[in-house]
Amino acid sequence: MKKSILLALLIVVVVTGWLLSGVWQSSDLHSVNQGTGSGASASAEQAEAVLPRVRVRSVESERVPQEIILLGTTEAKRKVRLRAQTVGVVKKVLVARGQSVRQGEVLVKLAADDRPARLRQAKALLDQRQTEFEAATSLSKKNLRSKIALSEARALLNAAKAGLESIRVDMDRTEIRAPFDGFVDQRFVELGDYMKVGEPIVTILDLSTIVVAGDVSEHNVSKIKPGLSGRAVLVDKRELEGKITYVARSSNASTRTFRVELEVPNPGHAVAEGITAKITLSVGETVAHRLSPAVLTLSDEGVMGIKVVNAENIVEFLSVTLVADTPEGTWLGGLPKELELISVGHEFVKQGQKVTTVRE
Repeated sequence: MKKSILLALLIVVVVTGWLLSGVWQSSDLHSVNQGTGSGASASAEQAEAVLPRVRVRSVESERVPQEIILLGTTEAKRKVRLRAQTVGVVKKVLVARGQSVRQGEVLVKLAADDRPARLRQAKALLDQRQTEFEAATSLSKKNLRSKIALSEARALLNAAKAGLESIRVDMDRTEIRAPFDGFVDQRFVELGDYMKVGEPIVTILDLSTIVVAGDVSEHNVSKIKPGLSGRAVLVDKRELEGKITYVARSSNASTRTFRVELEVPNPGHAVAEGITAKITLSVGETVAHRLSPAVLTLSDEGVMGIKVVNAENIVEFLSVTLVADTPEGTWLGGLPKELELISVGHEFVKQGQKVTTVRE
């Protein structure tokens, strides 16, 4: 009887111990699970803290005037170097460098030498030939002179006329005259110089209208047409407005650029030749983003662009094209309509890197 009671008590103790061991194990597992969860959360927060932080802002494109900007220089509308057309000694120099001249004004005179005598000789010969031809004509009408003799008299008369005209032209060439209103830019002769045919005498500039010439790239030349309005700003901040009058049809072999000319009025001849100018040509509208030049960066290949983040906060590099440069900022094209721009910290992150973003 006692053995049965003892056996029953032993069984109760064993079962109770087994049940209690299950509770403890569950409690331990719960504690372990709680500890593991806290560790994972802490690790995630630590990983988040390791990611580089960048400041971003949302940017949306706008429609802006599309402008082509060129560097150029001012040039005279007309420029001519006058050269000697006959030989002779410089007898008079009537102009100085920088002097304004009128069309037809005598600039330099060469010595006449024996030209007046040759002119009188040519006139006398012409009178003689004219008399001979009239006599031959009269005799020919009376059948007292052959047609051949009449033709010879006519030929001699024409030769005398040509000789007289030749000496007159040669005498006219001893006076070098201005071909148009302008300024004497250079003078190559002095009193007493002996001039040969083709030697330079003076250079005349026509500054009534100024041409601002520049070179446009092959990518933009198709956008520029004669008649297009433009603006030129000189280095001294003077502004000139005019129209395109010339676009080259052949490029420079060395630079692959095309010459364009902006013609502007020059009242009072205030603008000289050879001044540096910035030419701005408006060629329509385009979509662009106005950004600070500080956000621009270069890719590993040397391409200019900006850095943005996508929806997963991954850094992306976007190449850009310059649309316009204004005091308010730089207008950049070639970008999507909306983007998340990295405004601070872009120089410290790379394309494809995950970052933590902070909004401006």
